[in-house]
Amino acid sequence: AGLKSARDLIESRMGCRDVVEIVHAPTDSELISAAPTADVVLPFMQLIDRDFIVSAPKLRLIQQFGVGLEGVDVEEATRHGVAVSNVPAIGSGNAEATSEHALLLSMSLLRHTSHDLHRRFGARELGGLPLPRTLHGKNVTVVGYGAVGSTLCHYLVTLGAHVTAIRRREWCPVRDKEVAVRKLSCIKEALPTTELLILACTLTPETLHLLNNDTIPLLPPGAFVVNVGRGPLVEYGAILKGLQSGAIGGFASDVGVGHPSKPSEPWDPDDELSKHPNAIFTPHVGGYCDISYGESGKITKAVVSSIESVIRGEPPLVWVNRPQPDDVKSLSQQTA
Repeated sequence: AGLKSARDLIESRMGCRDVVEIVHAPTDSELISAAPTADVVLPFMQLIDRDFIVSAPKLRLIQQFGVGLEGVDVEEATRHGVAVSNVPAIGSGNAEATSEHALLLSMSLLRHTSHDLHRRFGARELGGLPLPRTLHGKNVTVVGYGAVGSTLCHYLVTLGAHVTAIRRREWCPVRDKEVAVRKLSCIKEALPTTELLILACTLTPETLHLLNNDTIPLLPPGAFVVNVGRGPLVEYGAILKGLQSGAIGGFASDVGVGHPSKPSEPWDPDDELSKHPNAIFTPHVGGYCDISYGESGKITKAVVSSIESVIRGEPPLVWVNRPQPDDVKSLSQQTA
């Protein structure tokens, strides 16, 4: 959808195919083959590493179709004078879409929709046990208070949940007072009273395996966990053990999980964890919706606008690795 919408919008804005050639390179080998003539690259969950960057002498822009840049070697791009850009979640539809997906996963766990309700329906059973649970009145902890986390907290408060928000940065008494949430900087302080834990933070060395064999026992028995951040926030062995023992009542992830030998995305649908009756996985579709993607989607428009800027010899709208003035590599050499 992202490729199609970007292609359609580029061609409609720039008139004809002679202005811009769009090359689809869905495999590593095709990507490397396309590198020597690439001026701009749009990674769709594809690693843009040193090998690609050094093979792309004409490259001027790495434009992420969304927020996350963990798959882009920003330092190597900077060394080669390549601008790196992304689309912030605020104002792009990503924060709203991802927050709604977090609610979907949360309610799916609370209401046993992944397997139990289907079984009851098939058995012509009305009602039945266990009772579905509501978000209303639950103690919910959201880890991360960026665009997604803050939007999600607003939704949860509106639904009547008792919300605790966790972030490492200092809280602003003015900007952060709008939503009535309990604000903490340490996750361990919140876990003992958390009935539903939602991970909506970025992956850093500090947050790698944030949920592990040490932190899971701090949760109340049977607590639910939702991950819309990044898979390696959750350590595979710990979450599997938690589900098997009942320490975790349910786990839902849109971003896979941190495994010692398997990639977090695309996550293995045949893995033991995937087949656990109290686990739900979705294929990274949290921010993927009509208001962000599509030819009129906000992310699509921002991406194409950045490409147009670089073609004109101007910086992208969001310049993540903006250099100091005396180190700027001229963008005037940009070719279409």
